[in-house]
Amino acid sequence: MPKSPLPPLFQRGEFLPLAKGGKEGFYGSPSKKLWGIRAEKLITGFNKTMQNKHREPFLFHGWYIVFVGATAYALGYGARYSFSVIFPSLLEEFRWPRDITATMLSFHIFIYGIMAPITGFLVDRTGPRKTMVVGGILLASGLALSRWGSQVWHFWISFGLISGMGLCMMGAVPFTTVLRNWFEKKRGLALSLLFFGSGGAFGCYPAIAWLIDWTGWRNTFFIEGLIIAGIMVPLIILVVRYHPRDMGLEEDGLSGSEHSHPSGMENNLQVVDPAWAAVDWSLAKAARTKRFWLLCLTAFSLWGIMQNILVAHQVAFAIDIGYTKIYASSVLSLFGLTYALGCLASLISDRIGREFTITIGTVIGISGIIVLMFIGDTSRPWMLYYYAVTLGFSNGFCSPVIAAAVTDIFQGRRVGSIVGAVWFAFALGGTIGPWLGGWLFELTGNYLLAFLLALILFGVACAAIWLAAPRKVRRIIR
Repeated sequence: MPKSPLPPLFQRGEFLPLAKGGKEGFYGSPSKKLWGIRAEKLITGFNKTMQNKHREPFLFHGWYIVFVGATAYALGYGARYSFSVIFPSLLEEFRWPRDITATMLSFHIFIYGIMAPITGFLVDRTGPRKTMVVGGILLASGLALSRWGSQVWHFWISFGLISGMGLCMMGAVPFTTVLRNWFEKKRGLALSLLFFGSGGAFGCYPAIAWLIDWTGWRNTFFIEGLIIAGIMVPLIILVVRYHPRDMGLEEDGLSGSEHSHPSGMENNLQVVDPAWAAVDWSLAKAARTKRFWLLCLTAFSLWGIMQNILVAHQVAFAIDIGYTKIYASSVLSLFGLTYALGCLASLISDRIGREFTITIGTVIGISGIIVLMFIGDTSRPWMLYYYAVTLGFSNGFCSPVIAAAVTDIFQGRRVGSIVGAVWFAFALGGTIGPWLGGWLFELTGNYLLAFLLALILFGVACAAIWLAAPRKVRRIIR
């Protein structure tokens, strides 16, 4: 109990006999007895208030972790996807084929994928802070070293190997695992706000284009490294904790009694399959289920190939049809703004379910890709705007739903390795996507086949979520 600021006489309760006693004395008159009763009530109420202030902080610490996670998404994944803006500068300077140049991003995502299950293991065993601090240092170092690249293999090592390892250890896998511990009733909101930071990752396009024009692509890489080291590493050290118990707190900031659920209920989720929900899932157990592989297919198709074909080549495509780099980057940065809005809108999945939400996002996203396929010149700029807005919103709308579906289906003490494995599936697709988009361009002279493939895979991801059926494990209660 915190120390009371009242005088020692009140703390010892020396007026309490007046409230109970009935003996006449120096303080024994009826009026003094009444005063004593009021004093006792005042002291009790004041101390309870002080205890509540001591126990309940202004803002639950889990939300500070969400803020740090959203910042990590904006800066960390912004460093990855800034490659889309730097990509044309590399083509201009080195005259490398597009498929070869795109392997820099492919290799980055491949290393990210290899590290995903390892990162999940490290978070489970050593805790998130150590893992994420090392990741932040590696990411910053890899970006800074890219400044001196002059051969493709230089970028494979700096941007691909070092930055890929670092981003995985600082990014989605540890933060998804940590937030699963900190939130249950508000998990959907926490994940949506986490993915909201990805909007900043894509919204950085104009700033990166301006930096390239002002100081060149080499110094742009170096500046990105300094920003990561100067902002993310201190935030992680100061804020991130693995579990609310580490700070004497409960999930969602609730007390034990507030946190209890009726039988068969988990906040707004009803357990439909008690036998499945009772399992303490590990990667070995999950890998023997069809649902696990369907979730991997979703991540592989949507986050992996579809998203990275488009993100890696969209600025180069816009420049090819006649737009300037700054203009194309500015328009396509709307992808980031609407991605963030889509993440917030995806909270509707807590009302209508994961499957219906991803279906809505898929329909919107496919409409944007169809419009993109019909852009042939700069005479109808609204088409580029429509693509950027719809594809950004749909990706933001779907991404938290996939993460929520994973945690709806698989829960347990060792779920970090499962999350890492699903992210590895994304990384396999992400490894193929940038290279495949460049290869199809070199093969046909345009991006039509690449964009058609992206459209098909969006639909595949939606179908896979329906087949994984999180509603048949834990169903949303409307």
